Amino acid sequence: MTFGDAQSLFEAIQDSAVIIDRAGRILEWNQGASALFGYSAREVTGRSLNLVYQQNHPFPKIIQEMLSQQQKKWTADTPFVRKNGTTGICRTTASLTENPKQGGKPLALILQQNITEDRARETALEKTSEKISDELHECLELLGINCSLLSKSVATSAQLEKQLRESELRFHVVAENATDMIARHAPDGTFLYASPSCKTLLDYDSDELNGNSIYRLVHHEDAGRLRKVFSRRRDAPNHHILTFRIRRKDGEYRWFESNIRIIRDDATRIVHEFQAASRDVTSRIMDKKARLRGQQLAHVFRLSTMEEMASGMAHEISQPLAAVVNYTQGCVRYLQKKEGHDPAQLTEIMNKAVAQAERAGEVIHRLKNFFCKGQLVRTACKINSLIRETVTLIRSDLTTSRTRVEFDLGKEISQVSADRIQLQQVILNLIQNSIDAMKETSPRQRKIRIQTEDRHAEKIEITVTDSGPGFSKDMVHKVFKPFYTTKAHGRGMGLAICRSIIEAHGGEFIIHPNTQNNSWIRFTLPKHDKPGG
Repeated sequence: MTFGDAQSLFEAIQDSAVIIDRAGRILEWNQGASALFGYSAREVTGRSLNLVYQQNHPFPKIIQEMLSQQQKKWTADTPFVRKNGTTGICRTTASLTENPKQGGKPLALILQQNITEDRARETALEKTSEKISDELHECLELLGINCSLLSKSVATSAQLEKQLRESELRFHVVAENATDMIARHAPDGTFLYASPSCKTLLDYDSDELNGNSIYRLVHHEDAGRLRKVFSRRRDAPNHHILTFRIRRKDGEYRWFESNIRIIRDDATRIVHEFQAASRDVTSRIMDKKARLRGQQLAHVFRLSTMEEMASGMAHEISQPLAAVVNYTQGCVRYLQKKEGHDPAQLTEIMNKAVAQAERAGEVIHRLKNFFCKGQLVRTACKINSLIRETVTLIRSDLTTSRTRVEFDLGKEISQVSADRIQLQQVILNLIQNSIDAMKETSPRQRKIRIQTEDRHAEKIEITVTDSGPGFSKDMVHKVFKPFYTTKAHGRGMGLAICRSIIEAHGGEFIIHPNTQNNSWIRFTLPKHDKPGG
């Protein structure tokens, strides 16, 4: 076998195939080997092939004997161990090849076929065969001793046949009652067989599907991908996993994940049929899409708050910038005087200007981080520090509305696992809602209280209360509906997005209605592995 032949074999073979040098080191490692042993090609290249065997095999000696004796192949059933520690038995076949890139040096092509299940079946069959053989031998001996025992032997045979029929029936029941839909298709997509589970999954009987095309049920947007799988080239892989929509008998489309296997003729590589095991994954797909929509809505909402925050952020930035201008102008006037200058006094004034410039830069940095779009990226966060930092983002609105913020932050609070930017958005939105809710409240009584508690094994509680009117029982059931709002210019998305963000983190978002002047919003967040302050 030439090196080119070996390379071609690598592209087509489904079993494990490895090429080693005369020292037994791995040079090539195909996908079948990765699937069988769990190692990638990068992990094993250059290492001894005995890495995957339970005992060392003298491959250098085997290769030398094959060279000297002109032996074409070496075959052995070899126990192996996968990367994850599980074991099995494979049939290892070694044959010689040459690598033209290395001056024709001899190499060995190692083929490994997983026969673990075959060996187990062989062992079981051998035991069964031995048992039947013993019983038959006993019957023959008894037959020679006394013909009267013939009837007993016939009765025993009848009993064995009955057990066999019962075993076949049990197997048939298991196969016919699989929860996944098992189907066979002709190359044009026609159903050749559909298991009874199609009734549960699609509301069709097997007879209604057999003889009809799968394309009559597949969503038109997904039919092209399925046709692409069914029209694979002869050298394409024989196994595919595809997710697509199938129409039920009532017209509803459901998402299915199909494990599709292509059955080809070994000689001509012509496709005979397709076998598919399909599972309804609609809930999983919908959950994923809902999370994506929640992230997109959260980003839209974050951008929509720019107009509302712009004036407040401009006010925060204008104060340190005005101070910088004043300090700088003071230095200019001081330097314009003809008298002697005190370097220490100039240094003090410029340091104050630098501090104010840094303050303005920090405000801009916080604004940039808040409006940065991104996926949910969890990091370890100190929730108390994050709350205080978020309050500074809206300090101007708090001052303008004459609203006080009281902190009741627990000591030695564990760190939480959260996306800092999205969590800031939740806290900021709740504070802004409280400010809006207390517009009719006397300025002396406008107060927001933020509390953190660490009283659960796996989560942290954050509670926000204010001195406003709170939520009525009727409002609690409406505030999470899209576009519901009690504000004149509200968007009706804030609390719904807040709940989506918290639930995406694995927490809970709860609104307690105003009973006995006690209304609050509480959400939980999972703890990070490492404790923090």
